[in-house]
Amino acid sequence: MPEFLRSLPRRQLVVLGAPGAGKSVLALLLAWDLLESWQPSEPVPVLLSLSSWRPSIGMRDWMAQHIKGLSPGLADRRRFGKDVATRLVDGGRVMPVLDGLDELPAALHASAIDAIDTAVAEGVQLLVTCRATEYENTVRKTGRYLTRAAVVELESVKPAAAIAYLEHSKVEGDRRWGGVFGALRGEPDSVLAQALSSPLMLYLARTTYQESSTDPGELLDRRRFKTREEIESHLLDGYLPAVYAESSDPHCGAEQASRYLAVIARQMQRDGTFDFAWWQINSLVTGPLVGVAFGCGWGWFSHALFGPALGIVTGVVTGLLGYIAHARIRAKLEQVYVTEDSMHGPRATLPRYARISVLSSLGAACVTGVAAAGWLIGVLEAGPMAAWRHGALTGVAVGVATLLGSAWGSYQVSRTWFSLTRRLPWGLMAFLDNAHGLGVLRQTGAVHQFRHARLQEQLSGEISPSARSAVETSSSAGRWKLLLPLLPSAAQVGLAMAGLMAVSVYYAGMNDVRLDFLSGDKPSIGFTPCVGPSCSIKPTVEMEWMLPRRASRYTTLTPGRTDGLSFIRWNGTVSAYGCATASVEVTLIVGDHSLAPFVVDNDDSSGILLKDKAPLPHAVRLEDQLVSVGLRRLDERPCDLVFRWANPGLGWDGLEGPRKRFDIAASATSS
Repeated sequence: MPEFLRSLPRRQLVVLGAPGAGKSVLALLLAWDLLESWQPSEPVPVLLSLSSWRPSIGMRDWMAQHIKGLSPGLADRRRFGKDVATRLVDGGRVMPVLDGLDELPAALHASAIDAIDTAVAEGVQLLVTCRATEYENTVRKTGRYLTRAAVVELESVKPAAAIAYLEHSKVEGDRRWGGVFGALRGEPDSVLAQALSSPLMLYLARTTYQESSTDPGELLDRRRFKTREEIESHLLDGYLPAVYAESSDPHCGAEQASRYLAVIARQMQRDGTFDFAWWQINSLVTGPLVGVAFGCGWGWFSHALFGPALGIVTGVVTGLLGYIAHARIRAKLEQVYVTEDSMHGPRATLPRYARISVLSSLGAACVTGVAAAGWLIGVLEAGPMAAWRHGALTGVAVGVATLLGSAWGSYQVSRTWFSLTRRLPWGLMAFLDNAHGLGVLRQTGAVHQFRHARLQEQLSGEISPSARSAVETSSSAGRWKLLLPLLPSAAQVGLAMAGLMAVSVYYAGMNDVRLDFLSGDKPSIGFTPCVGPSCSIKPTVEMEWMLPRRASRYTTLTPGRTDGLSFIRWNGTVSAYGCATASVEVTLIVGDHSLAPFVVDNDDSSGILLKDKAPLPHAVRLEDQLVSVGLRRLDERPCDLVFRWANPGLGWDGLEGPRKRFDIAASATSS
């Protein structure tokens, strides 16, 4: 292959083949052979898996990132300077050996071909592997292909070559394969010969029947194996028992390993990826547990303020929102964003995201606790001890929920659940390391992949997924990408805080009671309709009293409702007009409680807001008592002064219930 590649006019090659035809092994061996015979004038071959590339990052940038991950020593700026990996790629000093174009989603095949064609200059050696069907479909449907590359397709293994491979692999004197060899020679077109025509199936056959106690002659049973697919499925079923028979792990036999790997394969199939990362482990109990934690925290806080009914509603709503947010983030594999993590192994990323998860949960707990306590002190006027106690408990609950919903927290919950239900081992990382050492899995950066995609299909019971990467490789987030793992927590906490503020505004704002005329000096009553998009639905009610020189007026009013309300302020706007420099003294009385008189001048025609000017000294609960207003003209001007009261009313304490629960009396400034 090295000689053939060098003989091509443009030294670029696409290798096609059927599943299991040996494309990845060919890429690996070619890179190895080129390195063995490498000359200083030639580029250095670097084997890269295309499954982690996405159009959001340039092909050259992606290659440079992976080269830095494969060669950490290049980070030495004093020796190599800045961005040496990028300079090597741009200077044509790297030969990309790009394995698995078919492992990208089908919609990205054309984009990947264009990106490779643009990124790799003419004359630079290049190898790309792809399944034949996928490459041919892309060329036929989009017209995109690698314009400077020759294309070859790997042939299937002929019976003679298959016999030679198996003969070379068996122990001298082993006669168990005689029947199989005879069938391959005598019937080169049989289903057995078709099944053993791929390197993968030959390897599986050798591995499955390497023990002397096994009988490869069973492959000749035509009643049991009627099709090529049935033979391939049988070989795949026997692969793991054969591999794990030699495992040094006494706690994980072949049956357990098959069960564990099947769970992993189904998680990968569910997420539509050839990559397996630890943050993909997700049990059915994790999302509901996150929702319950959020719901219990905010439901308890709402119950403490507004009673059981609103507490239950708040708990259900916030719990549902927390569950939906967690499910959405998890479904898109967006719990781990940091691009550089794709260059490190799984064990390196796990403690890193443990720290991120703990810090984000502590941040959420502190923000929630301080905000809740501040609201209790500032709005409800609760005592510091009670406020901080409730704030701390709510913050702890939200912090726990945030931790459970984080990448690391979800992994720990799911790992525990799967371990208890015997679907995954408790030491998952050790199991993955062992599977990697046995050749069942391969490791690419922060993720593992099944070394054979057909094995993943067999274990998951489905065809290959429409592949996507489990690692976020987008550079569009820029410098903010480090904050992205915190966004789910911030969104959940922000929504809960916004709900709390909305509830407090509703209870504190919808608390006006209108005053109507009952007896005494009757004012003229008018209604001014509100015009314009910013107006409220109700018209403005206006009461006006005419005050000649030295006149006084006294009017008794009645609130539209009392029903045990605690009134804490006057509502409406007062003003005077019609007589320059004139003034009137106003006395407002609620039941037996009289406010200190205040003066309204003709110059105050723009209006004085009573809720700020005339709060009650303390909450007043009206039973059979009435409300009255006294007016007295103070000046000696001969003209008539008109006193106007727009929207006359009383404001009741909308947060009286929460105050009672905290044993707080409403003050004059409560609103």
